[in-house]
Amino acid sequence: MANDPSYPWPAFPWMAAFVAKQIADRIGMLDHLMKLARLPRKLMGQAKLLRADPERFARNLMQSTHPDLFQQRLIDLVNAVPMHVRYDASSRGGPVLNVLDSNWSMSGMTGGPNTVINLACRVARHGVKVRLVATTTEPIIDRRKFRRHTESLMGHADFPTIDIVSAANPDLPLPIGPNDLFLATHWSTAQQLKDVLPGLPINQFFYMLQEFEPGFYGWSSNFALALETFGLDFWPIVNQRLLADYLLALPHGRLNDPVMRKRALVFEPAVDQALFHPPIATAPARPKRLLFYARPTNTRNMFGLGFKALCQAAASPEFAGWEFLSIGSRDSLTDMPLGSGHILRRAPWMDYTGYAALLREADLLLCPMMSPHTSYPVLEMIASGGLAVTNTFATKTAAALHEIAPNIIAVPPTTTGLTQGLLQGARQINTRRPSQAPSLNMPRDWAASLDPIAERVAEICRALTHRRVMES
Repeated sequence: MANDPSYPWPAFPWMAAFVAKQIADRIGMLDHLMKLARLPRKLMGQAKLLRADPERFARNLMQSTHPDLFQQRLIDLVNAVPMHVRYDASSRGGPVLNVLDSNWSMSGMTGGPNTVINLACRVARHGVKVRLVATTTEPIIDRRKFRRHTESLMGHADFPTIDIVSAANPDLPLPIGPNDLFLATHWSTAQQLKDVLPGLPINQFFYMLQEFEPGFYGWSSNFALALETFGLDFWPIVNQRLLADYLLALPHGRLNDPVMRKRALVFEPAVDQALFHPPIATAPARPKRLLFYARPTNTRNMFGLGFKALCQAAASPEFAGWEFLSIGSRDSLTDMPLGSGHILRRAPWMDYTGYAALLREADLLLCPMMSPHTSYPVLEMIASGGLAVTNTFATKTAAALHEIAPNIIAVPPTTTGLTQGLLQGARQINTRRPSQAPSLNMPRDWAASLDPIAERVAEICRALTHRRVMES
């Protein structure tokens, strides 16, 4: 047979390849069948993961469905996009102050942005043109609503119109002239500005510091980027002396440089007496009420520590008959049992006027704040005639808080400390309500707080543009 020339030996390699492929296909099919058999167990595992760790489940899903977004999440850099500007050396006119925010929107008008806008309007009254600049998205703001909002912040309508523009579109870069200056309102906008300033005649900028922002991120890439901004050439505008004392002693960048200390413009936050005051008329009888400033997504407010302390305190007879409301979170909380028959109920989201009325109708506030800043709700609760429990931190000592207001109960940032503070507050209120004429060592209107700062910012703007002209 081997010598039979008619036997198809040349076909043998093809037949061998065919057989091998058939075997491989069946092995592959078997592998697919085995994978299919494992599918129910995998689905069960993902269902358990969804219940136990929704965030990890979402990451797994994103990795399969949106790999580009998953990669961005892995990199995890805040606002890692450039500002888009176009420099026009022929532009003329006086100084222009560009106030930067990643996205100006009416829904974002909370305490920090409101303070920035309030200052910006007052700077405009001193003859400096002001623009609000969105750096990452197109601003979505109804101009008439914004005007009414700014008038309510100012308490009057005596200020020029402020333009709202964008530097987020690469196809429509924001025109910048030789007399343009900038106010960064967050570390990420300072980072965006860092790449723009070297190409401009005026390289210094204003930096609104309302918190130690690196602390928002732990030790991480964003922590490092936030720290980097302290090494830039800026004029610090600091909201509250306690925060300024903390920041200007840190060994980061230029913060503890004597020049930076001399430049620093520091103001105390105002607590508007038209909104925040004790009840004018005798209130109808109601249960004693505790408000918990509960913001689970804002880690510096230490929701977990505060909730644990609240559960422990609620077990005390001091809180018999009290009601408990959570405020400060639009939709991230539901009603939560505290034990001992008490429930922490979520108060409905309110406008600023409704929020002020709620403070007047409460007795005690729990507001943890892992920061040198006091937090606005603490001051607003005191001004409304109640007591506030908060924690100490660095320059925010018990003595410093007592100097601001005797009705602030300052305790260590521990479960035991907050629990004891709550019990102390309950005992005081059960014995007698705090004075209806609360002592609060803070400005009671924003004109007293911000007008001197706005005047100084306008002076610096003119001085920097004048120096540019003299040097050109």
